[in-house]
Amino acid sequence: MSPLTADFRVPAGMPVVANLGMGVDSSAYAARWLTDPASRGFDLDQLTFLIAAVGEEYGTTHRLMEECLFPLIARHRIRTVTVARKGHSTAEGYLVLDDTRTPTRLRTRPADEAAAAPVTLGERMLQAGTLPQVSRDRRACSSWIKHFALDSWIKDNVGGAPFVHVIGYSAEEPERSQTDLLKNRGHRRPDFPLQRWGWGRQRCEDFLLETFGRRFVRSCCGFCPFQGTKVGREALVERWAAEPDLALRALLIEHSALVHNERALLFGSTAAYRVVADAGLNDVLAAHQAQLAAQRWAIYEVRRIYWPHSQHGPAKKGQAWRSVRAVATGSLSRMTAELPRAAAAHGGTPVIDRHGITRVPLLTPTAPYPAVEHFLALGPALAADKQRKEFERGWSQVAGPARARAGQPRGPIGLAA
Repeated sequence: MSPLTADFRVPAGMPVVANLGMGVDSSAYAARWLTDPASRGFDLDQLTFLIAAVGEEYGTTHRLMEECLFPLIARHRIRTVTVARKGHSTAEGYLVLDDTRTPTRLRTRPADEAAAAPVTLGERMLQAGTLPQVSRDRRACSSWIKHFALDSWIKDNVGGAPFVHVIGYSAEEPERSQTDLLKNRGHRRPDFPLQRWGWGRQRCEDFLLETFGRRFVRSCCGFCPFQGTKVGREALVERWAAEPDLALRALLIEHSALVHNERALLFGSTAAYRVVADAGLNDVLAAHQAQLAAQRWAIYEVRRIYWPHSQHGPAKKGQAWRSVRAVATGSLSRMTAELPRAAAAHGGTPVIDRHGITRVPLLTPTAPYPAVEHFLALGPALAADKQRKEFERGWSQVAGPARARAGQPRGPIGLAA
């Protein structure tokens, strides 16, 4: 189905499911609908607000929802459903954390404290030893943690019936709505009200300020990489200073990722720890060192295969396959003492990289591709062992000649756990 036009009326009885992302854009269209009936084009009994809880939102997001938007929604008795991804595997499904017409609290955990909490994106990042994967037109982190739960609920509750699906892309984001339309199929009728109204971010902020007397801010995880732009850096520092626990979470996630990939800076070309240091948040840095010291540590063996680029051939790096394995775990002091012995056994020498992480380079990738990378690294024991089924076959194919040239032993690295 095509998107709605400026002059429209949703057929009576057709469900309207509106993704409420809790940030500036979606809060603006929700507030306008509830204060300006002529802006809607449907009856409120057709509307459901659908929220995907991530579990690591800023406290400001909770306060703005609970003190501003939720009272307005409750006054009009709009069904509001909060969902979350249940676990790391899609087979585990999703949880409904709240389903009410009078929302008062933003729930990111089950009301029953004894019930299992849903997985968070931060837990996913730490288990994988990586960072949120983003690009201009794709947010893999949102797809994993939010879209899965949202789409699953819609499938279970709307089924194959025609419905309007509302997303808060602003007038400044036409490429995002176009991407959505390209993927749209069947009974779903997408609507982008802010684009129909010509509302950009500033107009949304102004409207919310006029309506609630409060300045709304971006809703995101404390470690969201989109916060690190030059424009957003000042606001990021203010938020981290106000909520240091979320800054510490971001620093831990980045440190774990850097152990496995020294190019894994949270903000692309800028490290989160550098943002904290440059801002003079010395208490946060000290707390970060303390949280690292309190972890169980591991010596990780990391291997990568870089395949040739699918279009540009062996001169350019293409897809990478990664293998991560903890070859030993224990206290920081024990792992620090163990690493030189492992390095010597495999012809390597420990070095401290620019991030302060101790690693042992064993094979360094160079063109032409395919090529391999192999190193040991010392880090918190947070990432799980993982590799694809085909990895060893590919490694044997590519790494054999490289290891022979480097004079590296062919046997696997093994240490006492």
